[in-house]
Amino acid sequence: MENGPVKTGKDCTREPVSGRSPHPSPLEEQLKARMDSIGLLSYQAFLETVLYDEHHGYYRAGKQGRQDYCTSPEIHALFGRTIGAYIEDLCDRVQSPSVTILELGGASGKLAADVISAFTHLTLKAYFILEKGKERRSGAIQWINNLDRLQGVEGFTFILANEFFDALPFHRVIDRGGRLEEVYVGHRDGFFEQTGPLSRPLASFLDDYPIFLQEHQELEVTTAAAAPVKAVSSLVGKGCFLVFDYGYHQSDITAGRFFHGSMLGYRDRRIRDDLFASLGRTDITHHVNFDHLSALLQKAGWRKDGEIEQYRFLHQAGVLKRLDRLTMEERMSVKWIIMPEGLGSTISVLGFSRGLPFPLLGFGGTG
Repeated sequence: MENGPVKTGKDCTREPVSGRSPHPSPLEEQLKARMDSIGLLSYQAFLETVLYDEHHGYYRAGKQGRQDYCTSPEIHALFGRTIGAYIEDLCDRVQSPSVTILELGGASGKLAADVISAFTHLTLKAYFILEKGKERRSGAIQWINNLDRLQGVEGFTFILANEFFDALPFHRVIDRGGRLEEVYVGHRDGFFEQTGPLSRPLASFLDDYPIFLQEHQELEVTTAAAAPVKAVSSLVGKGCFLVFDYGYHQSDITAGRFFHGSMLGYRDRRIRDDLFASLGRTDITHHVNFDHLSALLQKAGWRKDGEIEQYRFLHQAGVLKRLDRLTMEERMSVKWIIMPEGLGSTISVLGFSRGLPFPLLGFGGTG
């Protein structure tokens, strides 16, 4: 595939991350100076700079132009068109002639364009993409970098998050003799990791949303998901929230999945273990704790209507009806998103609704 590797979603055991870069970048020098001044950084603070620094971060201009990995919308437009048809059908069922769409982390707008292209009679009031970088507009699609632009949204709203939450900065923890300690990052002749007591924000979050690890087991904790969930939820009355992402549940962790955590790096179309080697040029990602994310959304007033593998959701949303229009070459590409292989089963779809008299379709009655 031309755009880079598909994220496999498989468990990964890695050697310790590399600490020294032969040619320190401006971003590394910036982090070093900060650590020299204030000491160790939590992984979340470290990654906030590495991924989102406005001058040198990996996502400094949003996800636009990044080709270190390939997501479902980039594999084929059928993904977005199927979601577009799903939105139109849902609006028909709630008797809403129009819709406002908010996509979290929508990158170049390809998914947005594919979704819109599927509408046959639905009126699109606005399509917002929340993304880092400069605000701009292209036709009906508007890129925003602040949710303040959405004040006063009325009517039915559809929120779409395709691999958004796995790109957020995260804390890391490890179990030491039945007690959780936080993993911090420091710098001394190169970057290194060191454990210590939980930082106050992390400890507070885990009081509300606990996790249970085996001794020496490591895991990421995405406290950064709370803010966008709360902000988006405060703007929406009646609507739907669909999440497409890699993730797991506490039951998976208890069974020993991701014993060393799920953190991965993608650079130059390859999975990288040397996460400190090319900061600002490596996408550092992780799997999402679906228990935490579901709890955050439910606390914000959303009803969870289902969770299912991506390929099953797309089948129930009618993707197979559209295969006849594709060439054989296109069908070979599409199989990675609509079959159990590839992204079809490694990505899950979580559906949430608010103010609807019925549960969302596409989840086969699962809840």
